[in-house]
Amino acid sequence: MRASSADSRIAALRGSLGPEEPGARGLERVARNPECMRLRALTIVGITPATAANRIYGEPAREEQSPFALALGNQFERSLFNNSAARSIQLYRDAGRLTTKECKVAIVPDLAPPLSSDPQKLLASLGRRQAETIRLLRAKAAGSKDAPNIIIKPRMFVRLLGIGHAIEPDALIAADADRFYRPIEVKSYPDRAGKTDPADVRSACRQAAVGVVALREAAREFGFRDVDLVVPAIGDLVLRVPGSMTAKLRSMTLRSEVASLERAIDEAPRNLDELEAMLAPGASLDDPLILDQIPTSYRTSCKEHCALAGKCKQQACAAGEPAVIGDMARELLTPAGTVTRALDLMNGQGVPPRTAEEVALAEQLQEAFSQYRRAV
Repeated sequence: MRASSADSRIAALRGSLGPEEPGARGLERVARNPECMRLRALTIVGITPATAANRIYGEPAREEQSPFALALGNQFERSLFNNSAARSIQLYRDAGRLTTKECKVAIVPDLAPPLSSDPQKLLASLGRRQAETIRLLRAKAAGSKDAPNIIIKPRMFVRLLGIGHAIEPDALIAADADRFYRPIEVKSYPDRAGKTDPADVRSACRQAAVGVVALREAAREFGFRDVDLVVPAIGDLVLRVPGSMTAKLRSMTLRSEVASLERAIDEAPRNLDELEAMLAPGASLDDPLILDQIPTSYRTSCKEHCALAGKCKQQACAAGEPAVIGDMARELLTPAGTVTRALDLMNGQGVPPRTAEEVALAEQLQEAFSQYRRAV
């Protein structure tokens, strides 16, 4: 018999592993590859891909960021948020986003610091941070003149597959006249304008998009109906001027990032019942044989963000999935299903084309191969 509460059911699915919060980075990872059921299942129960690779499959842990990059990021963030976020306030004043009178700052971790290292007291501290964040957001929703202009490290939630997952955006920003807040994502990447690494910018924008979705969920709870207008798909990136610790502000439109995240949230399985239905009774995801049963959707871009990319690629190769050749091949060869079947269609061998799509693919492959033979 399955446990009745969501927490106990999730714990049962997690098995022997402890819970981990995916955070904005983990949630945006799902939006990058919403077709990957394995990634979605791990996210809902609170197991990161790095933990799955190391603890479940026994593969070496992979560091997502170098210690130097982490140290630089922490230093840059502290420079923006120390002294009541004085540098952040000045950054927004210089951009014309805040006036000299708009300087109200709330630092959520300072409002609910951990009282000790005891796990239960740490958990209670996180609960207080959530309550403080709700209080601050509610004040802004009510139009209070005392609502902060900048909220640092708020604790918010995004519902994925029917379960609330905690995120802590770097900060939120709103002028007194704004109806609600906008997320701020701080990165120590050097801002080289058009030469900034596109992958870095995309990752930061996706994480900011998670903040937009969380703010929209909060706005609905506070009674806003036009949440798309109250919380538009816009986020602020604060990057670093090359060669210095000076901050540079970018306002980014996040329509596609927010749309992909909302689409991922709406995809099946939508709740625990559907996830549990995929598994045998009593099965847990800490068993590699069980985790292998959950369908994956390998893409070449998985190696950029998922520690399970190597494992999934091995399985895709064994199954002859076109994705191992590249994303273009994955799209082109979808009617065939496997590389072996595509080769049979190209060579006119094996089972004849079974669908109109296979007929069209066979003609396309045979024509391309004929052109290749004439060229060489």
